[in-house]
Amino acid sequence: MLNSRRAQNGVQEDSHLERWLVSYADYMTLLFALFVVLYAFALIKEEKHAILSNSLGEIFHLSGKKEQGGLGKVEQNSSDTPLTSGDKLSELKDFNKGLLDEVGTEPVPGDSQLVNPDVKQLGTPFSSMKEKLAQDLLEVVEKGYAQIEQDDNWLTIEFRSGLLFDSGSAVTRSATKAVLKQVIGTIAPANNYVHVRGYTDDQSISNEQFQSNWQLSSARASAIVQELQQLDIEPERLAIEAYGQYRPKVDNSNAQTRAQNRRVVIAISKFGWVKPRPVTQDVAEALPLKDVGPIEDSKEIQVIELPNGGLRITTRKQE
Repeated sequence: MLNSRRAQNGVQEDSHLERWLVSYADYMTLLFALFVVLYAFALIKEEKHAILSNSLGEIFHLSGKKEQGGLGKVEQNSSDTPLTSGDKLSELKDFNKGLLDEVGTEPVPGDSQLVNPDVKQLGTPFSSMKEKLAQDLLEVVEKGYAQIEQDDNWLTIEFRSGLLFDSGSAVTRSATKAVLKQVIGTIAPANNYVHVRGYTDDQSISNEQFQSNWQLSSARASAIVQELQQLDIEPERLAIEAYGQYRPKVDNSNAQTRAQNRRVVIAISKFGWVKPRPVTQDVAEALPLKDVGPIEDSKEIQVIELPNGGLRITTRKQE
């Protein structure tokens, strides 16, 4: 009796030992399905990449295999092989030319300023001007009376006011015109705008001629502008700026630093002045004044249609 029960229990225990195979089979099935899905995604991305590559190849006219669905495939450019050789630069020019042929070279009407900005508005490049100014003003710069600086928008020539004016005065000294003649050889042939800026120190001034540092800095800048105009600089290129004591270069702590703040700056803009074209209009033949009689007014209001679609309301009689 006891042995029969043990035999039955042994059979039941053996039947439960193989149930893990079901779970293992389910796990392997799911894992296989996962890899199938990942493989399918990889194929889809590869097809999309091929389509994109072929489309870009058509646009840029790259060489390649025609059986790939386009004129060529875009290859990745390595950073280890920069485009510096003449052959590669010529290839880039050919690609750009092909792209322009596709999209057209003519800008949309009315958008010419956005598509093709007017580069004529830029003045003479700073590089050549700065080099010439450094040579012409070498002696003045070495003595510390002038300083030449450049940034993205301005090429500035800073003069100590003691070189150009007497203390508290806006009357140019005899040496001022000689100094400006050294500058005019560079500024006159160019077309850049020129701003003359006046600065003072923080010492208040109040006399019969100037009531404040504003007036003194403005008068000094104006005097330099007049000198430049007399040296054949177009007045349309010139402008005056006055800052008084409120734009110090260094702290006004002593007499030496205050002397650095008393200055006049000739600032050359990167933009250039373009001389306007003369306006030509068709002048109608006018009748002699003796043949023109007085225009009489009518009591009736007349509405006249103008050629441009407008209306004119008048009481004058029309000829």
